[in-house]
Amino acid sequence: MAKIPIKPIIKLAKTHGPRAAKFVKEHGPKIAKGVTAAGSAGKMANDFLKNRKEAKLDPAKVHFRKTRFHQYKTVILPDLPKLNRHELFEAKVEVEQFIGQIKEEEQKEAGVKKPLHSKRLNNWKEVIVQIEARLAAKDYQEYLRIYNNQSYQSEYFKGYEGHLEKFRDILKNQDNEELYEFLVTQTKRSKEDIKVDFSL
Repeated sequence: MAKIPIKPIIKLAKTHGPRAAKFVKEHGPKIAKGVTAAGSAGKMANDFLKNRKEAKLDPAKVHFRKTRFHQYKTVILPDLPKLNRHELFEAKVEVEQFIGQIKEEEQKEAGVKKPLHSKRLNNWKEVIVQIEARLAAKDYQEYLRIYNNQSYQSEYFKGYEGHLEKFRDILKNQDNEELYEFLVTQTKRSKEDIKVDFSL
């Protein structure tokens, strides 16, 4: 255990002790008020920090986009393979709206918040890239299944029967170029890749 240097403490008490005692006697009530004020200020700071921590934990006080982003990262993105086209498209539209909102906020607010907005924007862009990629890949898989078995009933395309009817009409016409153009626009694949899988 370290030794406490007693001599400097005694010297300090001898030199400043009488003056300090006299000062305390003269200004005692003011010192008491100051100590009370310091104590209450400390309590206020402690309460502020405590409330801030609670606010972060309270879902009602967290911004909606932040909550949705967390849901996308933890629930929706891992379940993308299970979603049908309608659900994927809804997610895509919602994320596009969030990106638009962030861009509007970025234009309205000061340049100081630009790094914050750009970080949020990049986070949402990562999400939409994954959704669009899954949408295109799943569309391609389903079109390929229908191409190989025209009696195949796709659960994925429920609500998008118009796409299927158009695709089946193109298959009936046996027009390769029209088929390739349709698939390029729907699946964002290159024409060469499509030609490998879809040849009439």
